[in-house]
Amino acid sequence: MTQRKRLLLLIAGFVLLLVAAAMGYTALSQRGNLSPTGDGSGSQEESTPIPAPDFQMETGDGTAVTLLETLDGRPAVINFWASTCGPCKTEMPDFQTAFTSYGEDVQFLMVNVGDAMSGETREKAEAYLEEEGYTFPVYYDVEYSGVTAYGLRGFPSTFFLDEDGNVTAYAGGMLTQSMLADGLAMIYPDAAEESQEE
Repeated sequence: MTQRKRLLLLIAGFVLLLVAAAMGYTALSQRGNLSPTGDGSGSQEESTPIPAPDFQMETGDGTAVTLLETLDGRPAVINFWASTCGPCKTEMPDFQTAFTSYGEDVQFLMVNVGDAMSGETREKAEAYLEEEGYTFPVYYDVEYSGVTAYGLRGFPSTFFLDEDGNVTAYAGGMLTQSMLADGLAMIYPDAAEESQEE
């Protein structure tokens, strides 16, 4: 085998390795990883509460509100999303189902990140929500203050808050239905009991 053929085979092998690594990274990055927060002791009672960072957002009618003004004493789920984000759209039906089941007891805040996600606009987000018929509460992070306050680098990103407004768990990437159920169980024990009964 000539040296040129050997070099071409080596380059082709390297390119295939890069392609496989990129595909693996994409698959892993699109799936969320639910992580409890706290001091790492493993005990919710002993861990130091982490207050949810406050930020400004807008309601559907353009009214400016802050997260802390919006929290109403129920456990809460905050999901940062965009209609131009494939993994965000994949998990939306599960959020709608959870909102339908637990919306009386758990507060859902679906926060659209605007053009922090390439190609997203409020108009696209509103059209998507109407087309899909979603009924959960939607807010708009028009100044990216939520993206900044939570240090977000990718979407979707989901935070689970206890009734005192402390972050109990976080997931970066797309949640599966079971991961969403696990997160809800961390902040609303009745959700865990109801899922065991099913």
